[in-house]
Amino acid sequence: MQRLKILLEWLKKSPDDPFLHFGIAMEYLSGNDTKLALEKMEYIVTLFPEYLANYYQLAKLYEQLNENDKAVEIYKKGIELALVQQDKKTAGELRSALEELTF
Repeated sequence: MQRLKILLEWLKKSPDDPFLHFGIAMEYLSGNDTKLALEKMEYIVTLFPEYLANYYQLAKLYEQLNENDKAVEIYKKGIELALVQQDKKTAGELRSALEELTF
């Protein structure tokens, strides 16, 4: 919980830092607060759509919540973004996760 408090304090000083928002989402997730983690990840994908790391985690969370249609959509958007950013490794990871879900 200490890490979360620190991240929240840093966020006050840098509210436009997607890495901080993502770190907070991961802390919520590790604390089993899926509701807050989901809210934060959806916030990130809306306000910071170029933040690639969020796509895999958000899609996985949708999978855990049995919202597979949303997971597929996020995986596909993440793959597109990864290709635009020329990040073939992440595109491959997202593609593999998508294939695993849909086959």
